Amino acid sequence: MTTPDTTTEEVPGVPRRPRVLFTVGGTAFEFVRKLEVRSTGELLMLARRRYRGGLGGPVVVKRLSNPASFVERRRLVEEVELTFRLNHPGIAKVHHLKLYRGAPHVVMEYVEGRSLDTVLNLAAMRRSPMSPAFAAYVVAEVAEALHHAHCLTDDLNRPLHIVHRDVSPRNIRVGIHGEVKLTNFTAAASSLTGREVTSRPLVKGDITYASPEALKRTAVDARSDLFSLGLVLLELLTSRHPLMVEDTVPVPTEAKPLEAQGPTWMPVNEVAARMVRLGSEQVALLATSVPEDLRALVIRALRQEPSERFQSGAEMAAALRTWLRAHAPSYGRHEAAEELARAAVEATGRRNQAELLEGGLHPEELTADEAAIALEPESPSDSAPKEASDPCAAQPPAVTPEQPADEDPGAQQHQGTQGPPEDPEDSEP
Repeated sequence: MTTPDTTTEEVPGVPRRPRVLFTVGGTAFEFVRKLEVRSTGELLMLARRRYRGGLGGPVVVKRLSNPASFVERRRLVEEVELTFRLNHPGIAKVHHLKLYRGAPHVVMEYVEGRSLDTVLNLAAMRRSPMSPAFAAYVVAEVAEALHHAHCLTDDLNRPLHIVHRDVSPRNIRVGIHGEVKLTNFTAAASSLTGREVTSRPLVKGDITYASPEALKRTAVDARSDLFSLGLVLLELLTSRHPLMVEDTVPVPTEAKPLEAQGPTWMPVNEVAARMVRLGSEQVALLATSVPEDLRALVIRALRQEPSERFQSGAEMAAALRTWLRAHAPSYGRHEAAEELARAAVEATGRRNQAELLEGGLHPEELTADEAAIALEPESPSDSAPKEASDPCAAQPPAVTPEQPADEDPGAQQHQGTQGPPEDPEDSEP
């Protein structure tokens, strides 16, 4: 059964009439425009809240595929129950779940700004990565948000063992004031009581940012998310992803078949074969232009063995904050917002210049398919990992520099040591 369209297209020459998608408790949600159609079939829309007393602010409405089975419908309810519990300034809030025209719709916080997908495209267009300070600042903010989710407990103070499972540029946004928000816990695993499980060989989230253990279909914990975040850090620093490197890796004949949630630009089992072989030497070569002490943090984040990585988001954030204090002590929200605005201007200038030289071959707007620019590699050193026995125990707060407090609401895809969930695939907020 096809999910009915929930949007209204404007008719040329006819004044646009606000289209009310649905109401929740007396609040009407008016459709403004489509934001994104994801490879999984999810539709993201910008909507405006209208109260009885007047107009409210913007929100994002995400239309999900209508679950066909009881198990899938139960997972959807679990997703919303889980996201309601998350309360951190670095995590976009979820407000409501509404069944409308036979399809479930999730109402979420709207973060005005750019996704990291778009940031990477800007960097590719201007042919220069974002600064190391920008990368360290953004990733430190996300690491702290992840730590909150990883250490969340239920009403009886039992750990929920949340794993986001889709930490990727598409799900990280930088607001117009430099604030950083982690979004979309749709693929998350948790140990919520009564969760439903399945045994499908499905890798949740963006498979090109999945950890080796997720690709091997073994149990995942918080350190799986930190590996994914390490890939984001590497890409921000270099404009390169390990899968961009020309390299032929044979897929083992005995490899278990894998499924991805959406279409991929490389066969799923080839992605897995390449990522489980990613070693420190290759990471070092990819990050050869990165400052040495920051490069060591990237190498540590991308260790194959979880016990050799950062053991908690707080530990990863503290390491990045320490680097920032030493090399960019005044870098914060204001500086991040200004740098991103400059990158957009430079990228637009290069695009316009290319259009003049090449007869307008470039699209009017940046797309997620624009190629990233490869950098020359060399070889650096390794870093010694250290263990964290209790990643969710109270840790000294990181000393953070002063942080004085356009556009694309989501470009298309570019690619805990404690008690992991029994099945790394299920229960999805």
